[in-house]
Amino acid sequence: MSVDLPPVVESGRSNDSTAADPDDAFDSRELALIEGIALGQTIREASTAAGVPYTTARRWRRRPEIQAAIRERAREAVEAGTLSLGQGASTAAKTLRQIASGEASAEGPRVTACRAILEIGLRVLEVEELTDRVERLEAQLAEQPNRAPYRS
Repeated sequence: MSVDLPPVVESGRSNDSTAADPDDAFDSRELALIEGIALGQTIREASTAAGVPYTTARRWRRRPEIQAAIRERAREAVEAGTLSLGQGASTAAKTLRQIASGEASAEGPRVTACRAILEIGLRVLEVEELTDRVERLEAQLAEQPNRAPYRS
């Protein structure tokens, strides 16, 4: 029986020349707590699922690295939802065109869902564009001589 050991990590790099996985900093119970909270569970629910006492989960939840990992998981979930909306936008547009041309029946919930997908998709694109623009402006400000760097 062989046991697969994780690669040795030194200075943020693994021994196989790949970047270290940020999750390597957490044990399995911490990861279970992070995932649970990021997926919308309460601390009590996540602590039960992770197999740790509630008080321990509350203490872990206050650690900056745990907070950062939860935020990263939540950000990844939003990005996955955004991708799904983008993929559905084409179908939504086709469906609305079929309804408009009389090829398909105009069912209220279906029309509402199609409109919502397209509207939310447009808002997401606008927010992403604004985010990119702000990041570029911050980078330009940071490059200016005699200016303190932008702090968020």
